[in-house]
Amino acid sequence: MKYYYQAENRIIETGELVAKYGTDKPVKQLGIYYLSKQPDYVPVSYNKLEDGTWYPVESYVGMQAKAIQALVDAGYTPAEAAGMLS
Repeated sequence: MKYYYQAENRIIETGELVAKYGTDKPVKQLGIYYLSKQPDYVPVSYNKLEDGTWYPVESYVGMQAKAIQALVDAGYTPAEAAGMLS
């Protein structure tokens, strides 16, 4: 599981959390919080939500690459796919 580590503005995973702090749960006092989703990308920033979780923001470049790949998978050429998103 991934969590937001506010003090270092990064993701901390369960293994590191257990190794450093002896727990597999977020520790609010240390600035470690639940994420609103488990990202499969490296976030460029994090936004605090009203429910106390943090949303990991994906870069536009990463989102664009996924969209192009989806279009290629649907049968478009990479050039056609990229042109559709311009």
